[in-house]
Amino acid sequence: MKKLVLMLACLTGVLLSSCGKDDNPTAPTAAAPGISGLWIGKYGSATAYPSSGYSFYYRADGSVRVYDGADTAAASKAEGTYTLVGSTVASTYTYLGGGSTFSTTATVNTQFTFIEGTWGPGSTPSGSGLYFVVKQ
Repeated sequence: MKKLVLMLACLTGVLLSSCGKDDNPTAPTAAAPGISGLWIGKYGSATAYPSSGYSFYYRADGSVRVYDGADTAAASKAEGTYTLVGSTVASTYTYLGGGSTFSTTATVNTQFTFIEGTWGPGSTPSGSGLYFVVKQ
């Protein structure tokens, strides 16, 4: 009988201690916002500060439409693909109608609201200038 009482006391102690307040609570984490959507900004050539209209429409399927101009309705348009690995987004796109191909590489901020990077000719994502875009 003493053994049974001792076991019940130990079991009760274990149960009560496991129901106590967590000493190391973990804050719930929100899902990372996606890159999909319209991003509007500017680009510049060589080392010039970006001042020309530039926009990216990232689609969830990994494709991207690029607009070269401030007004997306009147801007030259390009189609291509992008990858997002961690905070680095890279894209390659070709202007419609057999135009030139360009590539970009950039860093996305942790809130997924701002992208800043470089662009270049063909499959080289740098060497031609800088750009930045803001999620709309």
